[in-house]
Amino acid sequence: MMTNRYFSTFAFLTLLVGSVRADWVEDAVTDIRSKYNQIESATLQTQVIEFQPEDDPAYGKLTKYLENGQVVKATFIFGQGDHGGGEETYYYHNGQLFFIYIDERSWRFSGKAMANGESETIDTMTEHRLYFANGKLIRHLRKQVESTDYEAIGSLIAKVANEPYQDPAKASAAKMRGFQVPGVSSWQDIAAILGY
Repeated sequence: MMTNRYFSTFAFLTLLVGSVRADWVEDAVTDIRSKYNQIESATLQTQVIEFQPEDDPAYGKLTKYLENGQVVKATFIFGQGDHGGGEETYYYHNGQLFFIYIDERSWRFSGKAMANGESETIDTMTEHRLYFANGKLIRHLRKQVESTDYEAIGSLIAKVANEPYQDPAKASAAKMRGFQVPGVSSWQDIAAILGY
């Protein structure tokens, strides 16, 4: 009898703690969305730094958005060749990274020929949304589409729902870049981030 009471109490406390944890994450995500909307609606100053080495397919372009001299947003576009690239946008509040949006695009040959005889390609678009609280990742969402119609890929991804996702290596690498980009002041800094 006593064992059942302890088990019931333990089960209740476990559910309560899980509920409090979920509420905390939802509250943090709501706060993150509010900060995001404030930044997106603000009039911000911009600084642009580019990296494009000669005779090399690598490239990088960083646009920093400042409010009162402080970086609140940064967009980093980069790639290592013509088969794909990425765009990461980082958001900051009081110098703290709180959200990263990633847009990745790539293409590959399908192995089929089109009616005109050219090789068919498949385009892939992937979006990641990374939410941070106190420097820790609290939510990672992803959506992805593929199509042989390059023009349709943007409208296709708009129809796909975000799904919970886990990729600690991707999240860690994006977070590291997010910490680095506010301090970028030259193309050499971008080259270092890209590993050149």
